[in-house]
Amino acid sequence: MDILGITSTIGGLVVAVAAFRVQLHSYRLQQEQEGATPGSQLDPGAASEVLDEEVDEDPVKTIASQFIFVDHEERGVGYIKKQPICVFLDLHSASCDPGKRDTLASSLATFIKDEIGEVGTRRVVATPREGNLLVGAEVARILQADFLMIRTGIAPRFGYPIEGTFHQGTDVIIVDDLCMEGAFLGRCVRNLRRYGANVSHCFCLFERLDGDSREVLASIAVQLHSKYQIDDDILRRLREGM
Repeated sequence: MDILGITSTIGGLVVAVAAFRVQLHSYRLQQEQEGATPGSQLDPGAASEVLDEEVDEDPVKTIASQFIFVDHEERGVGYIKKQPICVFLDLHSASCDPGKRDTLASSLATFIKDEIGEVGTRRVVATPREGNLLVGAEVARILQADFLMIRTGIAPRFGYPIEGTFHQGTDVIIVDDLCMEGAFLGRCVRNLRRYGANVSHCFCLFERLDGDSREVLASIAVQLHSKYQIDDDILRRLREGM
């Protein structure tokens, strides 16, 4: 067998092994999430009382109060197993409604401009594939910035973990609807930096303080900006609202 044939065979084996790892990861994830459920939907009226006494004057909190689910068995939800979530804020579903998506994205875009000024062509907006891509892309449109999608898993079929175009040295801001899991955000930052992006800011509408996103991001020199915070007292009151 010539060198070209050997190289081709090795390349095929590498792709096959990578594909197997993806399938194995997907299978394990499916097994871990068996029985996982977003729980029962919390009454919007009860949720609004907890989120803010004047929730009707805040359209983002009004939307959030309509998409809160509670599971008293504390089973894992989504990708997080080690930190069982019994209060789940489902802004992905909210974002499927064009009007609600516009409200969420407009609020987040305004918050970003208030924090760091105009974005425009000076920065690029990036959102994790597992995050709220609908809101992230709309935020980029409002800010007149380019948009990137970050893959945090193994994706041999797609090549690079970053979907979109940017140049080395570009300032990239990570944008999502909610931040909680630090390890997940850390992978996003590492993938961006691996390909030459400068990352020093991450923005979200809601930060769950029972997670470790702020601490992990700070340890890798990224500042987390959150418009709203969900602390232990709010989580307790939401659970009791069922």
